[in-house]
Amino acid sequence: MHLRRLLVPFVAVFMASCASMAQLPSSAPAVSETPPPFQEEFRGAWIATVANIDWPTSQGLSTAAQQAELRALLDRAVALHLNAVVFQIRPAADALYDSPIEPWSEYLS
Repeated sequence: MHLRRLLVPFVAVFMASCASMAQLPSSAPAVSETPPPFQEEFRGAWIATVANIDWPTSQGLSTAAQQAELRALLDRAVALHLNAVVFQIRPAADALYDSPIEPWSEYLS
């Protein structure tokens, strides 16, 4: 019974706001079924790091080898005329960057 006394004012306010939303002014813009024109497509690639799927190809590679592999992947994206690369930097609650919070990723070393 106590819960009902608490909920009644909230339900009344909710119902009143729904009723006022149903009465849109006549000057409201019409919703178009045609999507707006786009200026540029999103053509991207996902570079997965978990379990060394895409990068780095194996654990224990030197920094230079990892950099070379990543540059090759990015060069391939350029050659394919991609305009976005999604790079997974926290593959398994760890980090591919120096972090005081997250541990260093096992997939790098």
